[in-house]
Amino acid sequence: MSNYQDEGLPGVDALQVEQRYSEERAKRLRPEGDSQFIDISHSADFQSFLEDPWVDPTKIKDAKTMFPNDRCQMLILGAGLGGLVYAVRMIEAGIQPQHIRLVDIAGGFGGTWYWNRYPGLSCDIESYCYLPLLEETGYIPKHRYSYGEEIHEYANIIAEKWGLSENAVFQTKAQKLVWDERTKEWAVELEQRRIGEPPQKLDIHVPFVVTVNGVLNWPKLPGIPGILDFQGDIFHPSRWNYSVTGGSPADQSLTKLQDKRVAIIGTGCTAVQIVPHLARWAKQLYVVQRTPASVDHREQRETDLGWFHKEVTISPGWQRERLRNFHQHFTTEEQPLNNLVGDAWTHGKAIVGICGNIHGPKTPDELPAYMRKLHALDLPRQTRIRQRVEEEVQDLKVAKSLQAWHPSWCKRPVLHDDYLSMFNRENVTLLDTEGHGPTRITTNSIVVGEQSYPVDLIVFATGYRAPFTGTPAEKANATIIGRDGISMTDVWARNGPSTQHAVLDHNFPNLFLSGPWQGANSPNYLFAVDTFAKHASYIFKEANEQSKGKPFAISPTAEAAEDWSMQVAMHSAPMAAIIGCTPSYLNVEGSLDQAPPEMQMIIARSGLWGSGIENFIDIIEAWRKEGSMQGIEVQV
Repeated sequence: MSNYQDEGLPGVDALQVEQRYSEERAKRLRPEGDSQFIDISHSADFQSFLEDPWVDPTKIKDAKTMFPNDRCQMLILGAGLGGLVYAVRMIEAGIQPQHIRLVDIAGGFGGTWYWNRYPGLSCDIESYCYLPLLEETGYIPKHRYSYGEEIHEYANIIAEKWGLSENAVFQTKAQKLVWDERTKEWAVELEQRRIGEPPQKLDIHVPFVVTVNGVLNWPKLPGIPGILDFQGDIFHPSRWNYSVTGGSPADQSLTKLQDKRVAIIGTGCTAVQIVPHLARWAKQLYVVQRTPASVDHREQRETDLGWFHKEVTISPGWQRERLRNFHQHFTTEEQPLNNLVGDAWTHGKAIVGICGNIHGPKTPDELPAYMRKLHALDLPRQTRIRQRVEEEVQDLKVAKSLQAWHPSWCKRPVLHDDYLSMFNRENVTLLDTEGHGPTRITTNSIVVGEQSYPVDLIVFATGYRAPFTGTPAEKANATIIGRDGISMTDVWARNGPSTQHAVLDHNFPNLFLSGPWQGANSPNYLFAVDTFAKHASYIFKEANEQSKGKPFAISPTAEAAEDWSMQVAMHSAPMAAIIGCTPSYLNVEGSLDQAPPEMQMIIARSGLWGSGIENFIDIIEAWRKEGSMQGIEVQV
């Protein structure tokens, strides 16, 4: 029986709830915003947190051997699932697999699923929607929500099927990209850092580059005094150390923790998955909370093969139709009668506040009424989730501390069946910091307020660099220089991007983007990347045919880019729901609220398509069907 049922709200005062939301938000607001965190990749003192525990040095090819004549036809920055999907779409558009190179600092395919192998890891989007290309591979996911190791293995299945397994350049990073207008190609500086060897630098030339660096790729730490003073074991979940905890990605018996005191800092999606495993094995577990997670039911189960063949793969195109149905439940008021997915997302109508809404406000004047409507939609769900805490957690004081007081659209919903009940265990202690976070860390303890808690291991489940800040250059930790010596970092900061349909910027020809700027997003971010990849590959194929074998440059005209930017701005009002939310990566730790007036238009024209991803797809598919490549310039 599903747990997703509307409930009455006797005794619930909606205005009091909204007031509580404001009070809880105020506890988290900090003047330093996103700078309260340590971006590990930019800090020399914390580089040990980035060491790769998974790499097999014997399998890392010398980068020089991967670029005959210092060239390739297409360079893809990122070898995660997004990079692989982009490669597949370009192969479908006519590029031979042997002419593609995927570059990644990791030691293998998978992206976030390469790095993250912590105990309990699984995807929060049902596998029949999340795993791409299921129809093409014929693969059947093992569970409703795939576990991390299966997703990592599936990345390798895709690479093998499309002939990409030997075309990745691992432990390698693009440092700088410079556009050459004369030759119509990119000059790219690469650096490979193989274990035990000095860095190796390469200069290559590439006609086409794709940036697919993902959203969860640069881990961060909280700026807590004393992190480097700690003498025990310490790591980020993206570099889980099984030599300390015992177990492995395949065997999550954390036997080495049986006499250890463990603290996990953070209570977001990652921590919620890890806590049950630490609780079962550690002598003592401290869960350090700044903001409670809004934990809904997951209802995990193995895939029933009979059901899968009879109910899911019923006709060609089934995965696209399932995803369309998935999106329609929180991007429009005209919801389908049949809910194919039936999960927490599709029963969370107010999630439309972060996903876009074709029926949303058109002007700022309509925002107050829209926000009242969102809160009314959301109140039954969040009330049910708060009631669930009291039903599952025996200690009423602990239960009250675990209740989330923010709307559904302010943070990514968390799904888990076991997290809350772990707080009934005698060896689990919640350290609720009332929005402040830990005070400091000593050589052997974590300090909350004035109370010190001795620990042997600290796990920093504190997330990643805010995924939608900066530019594709920042996502790659690279410098990108386009036409007329323009720096992407500088021009986007001044004016925002100048794209058409989010996949090509006027100032940076032959550089295909993967969003989300000036595009649309989905809770299934990988589907959004595939949307951009399909569009980009169509544009590439058409331009390639027009060029008749000559070198060419593709970009939107300045006029088309400006027109699209203004359309994005005019459709941005529904996305304003994030303003006033509890600080999180979605609103850059509250920084969006503090943007000066002169920045507001840049933010509006740089953001997401406010009418939702299915409406965005309708627009770009109609553009492709029209067939004239309107707004795209091909220079030979």
